[in-house]
Amino acid sequence: MHVTSIDRYLVEPGVVTEWSVTSNSVADSPLPPSYNQRFHLDTARTHGVGRSVWMAAAFDLPGTLDRPALERALRYFIRRHDTLQTGFHADSAGIRRVGLDPEHVELRSSTPLAVDTAAGLRDHLRQRFTEVCDPLTFPAYTFATIERDSHYTVVSAFDHTLVDGYSLVIALGELRRIYESCQAGVEPDPALHVELGDPGSFLRYCRQEAEAPVTDVADPRVREWARFYSRCGGTAPSFPLDLGVEAGVPAPQGADVRPLLDAAGTERFEQICLDSGGSLFTGVLTAMGSAIHEISGSRRMPLQFPLHTRRNPQWANALGWLTTSAPLTVEISTDGDFQASLANTHASFRTALTLGGVSMAQVGKALGDGYRRTRTDVFMVSYIDYRRLPGTDDHEMLNAHHVSNVTVADDAQFWISRTNRGLALRSRFPDTPVARATVESFLTTLRRFLESICERGVTPVADPTRALRLDEAPVV
Repeated sequence: MHVTSIDRYLVEPGVVTEWSVTSNSVADSPLPPSYNQRFHLDTARTHGVGRSVWMAAAFDLPGTLDRPALERALRYFIRRHDTLQTGFHADSAGIRRVGLDPEHVELRSSTPLAVDTAAGLRDHLRQRFTEVCDPLTFPAYTFATIERDSHYTVVSAFDHTLVDGYSLVIALGELRRIYESCQAGVEPDPALHVELGDPGSFLRYCRQEAEAPVTDVADPRVREWARFYSRCGGTAPSFPLDLGVEAGVPAPQGADVRPLLDAAGTERFEQICLDSGGSLFTGVLTAMGSAIHEISGSRRMPLQFPLHTRRNPQWANALGWLTTSAPLTVEISTDGDFQASLANTHASFRTALTLGGVSMAQVGKALGDGYRRTRTDVFMVSYIDYRRLPGTDDHEMLNAHHVSNVTVADDAQFWISRTNRGLALRSRFPDTPVARATVESFLTTLRRFLESICERGVTPVADPTRALRLDEAPVV
């Protein structure tokens, strides 16, 4: 799956149809938002413009679109996942969750619209997805098709309150399989539910989080978070280079998408990291810290990284925002040695993984005034190895894309993705002159550092078995 942003999405022009959800059975729900949802909704209410942090999955299929089959497939898909049956409304009384009866889901297709340029199509999709996938409206998702003479594209767009990056992979695979089943018959094959597996329940996940016991500040996991935030000044970490923006005052968002290493280079760098007792992810983080050190002289780079919370089989096939966050600090050695620095990073990473049993909601309640939010965004680095996710073998053939909206930002965030093409990086940052120059310098230095490590190699450590393999690495 190619990870990109809407301003960089290379989509072929065609005839666009939007498929939106309607229902005459919508009611309030007493279930509160999850921690992640609350964070996102509070940001949306505070900043208004640019609040639709939607993400979309897109894939291509050959031939002619079977409209009746797609409509049946979408209805089946929505009834299968309860995150698509819920959303939020905001009024003077606050934010409340609402839900629809899955048995009363209907789909309305728009009048087909011919768009003859790629730029025009990108602008149209961005405008429509931003309008519909608003976290404070319901339902905050939609679907679109783009038809051409020989092939067509299916796009599913969701506000972030409803899904995470892992969900997009699930959605793409399921929609394609359900659609194929609907093409073969008037209704999906009854065996399809067994084939797709238990869809889980994101609402149950939210309920379990809400009912989780309060964690005491004496809990060693909370103490680790407290130490981390204390070293960051009592708040979340920020990108350590100047971005030319005031904390808490977001600017229009800038975006960058670029390859870091090709397939061979990625294999080479991964092996170097494993031989050094680290992993590909902690190796790239160390390279990032080294780039920061080269530019600014700073040897410390604290950050947060997301971890999916799908270890329990009941969430394996669920759509939803099933992630938590973990703290990590990259410490560059005094002599700048990559292996020594990687050892520091990997040790911090392993410590972070031990905190997985406590949720961010529990951490927040335990710390209370010990943590204050100063920025809209958090400096974070995400990593997904798409090759290891189920149902991704044919993503290249499907021209599969993960497309994110471009909104506003007051900090930098990075998404590392690995596919059969190699290693790539999507960056999100404030679109200021200072930030554009800073991020370009950082990314150029990072890529040069990675290539340099691949060229010169390192001496294997005595005990590389302490390395964390990629199938255990963070995935969101």
